[in-house]
Amino acid sequence: GSRYNPSSDSWQTTITTGAPAGRYVHSAVWTGAEMIVTGGTDGVSFFNDVFSYTPPTTLYLYLKP
Repeated sequence: GSRYNPSSDSWQTTITTGAPAGRYVHSAVWTGAEMIVTGGTDGVSFFNDVFSYTPPTTLYLYLKP
């Protein structure tokens, strides 16, 4: 994946190590500092998990539901 920096009008490749599986029909909220993603499906399985993504450090954390 990539993330966009509007200040420099550029894209930066993101590290996906530790990232959750690709999904849709999930819930997500931006806290102002991190993105919290929970649930969803990949079309085969339903996920019962919660992840936190922090953009400045490109850190993904699994949070126990």
